[in-house]
Amino acid sequence: MSSVPIQKVENGDLTFQPIFEQIAKRLEDVRRRAYELFQSRGCEPDREIEDWLQAERDVLGWPALETQENEKQYEFRVALAGLDAKDVEVFASSQEIIVHAQARVKKERSETGMKSAEFATDEVYRRINVPHPIELDRVKATLDNGTLRITAAKTVPEQRGSERPQGRQAKDDRCASAVVS
Repeated sequence: MSSVPIQKVENGDLTFQPIFEQIAKRLEDVRRRAYELFQSRGCEPDREIEDWLQAERDVLGWPALETQENEKQYEFRVALAGLDAKDVEVFASSQEIIVHAQARVKKERSETGMKSAEFATDEVYRRINVPHPIELDRVKATLDNGTLRITAAKTVPEQRGSERPQGRQAKDDRCASAVVS
């Protein structure tokens, strides 16, 4: 199991990170691909979402994601088969996590005594929005057997005001509700 470093964004805004410039370019490619799919269907209306989702898969290579949540934390598992920890970047803000993975792949083939090799880059992105803020210092990521596991602890809500004794609180609440009724 290999640890993957987390790049924390304290101010909560990931849009200033260089990764967002790359994502913006890729989203323009998605837009173009979705339009190509639309045109290839004869410009048939009412399937725009299907075209967009297919274009995202074609261009961005969205890896499969499994999400689990309990009252204390989120756990995400992202399929990244064939990648090493050095190929993976994880960015976290209090409201989202972005996974970017990129690996150079060498594909070799041999035909009739001639050997040829092609080099390609496999690149994937996955953006995960979290409904409840997370603690940046408690986000961890590991890569094991092609699965990236990210755990992110939820922030603990701040307690407001001073607490009154339970017995007194319950009695005061009953009195307040009796007056209001």
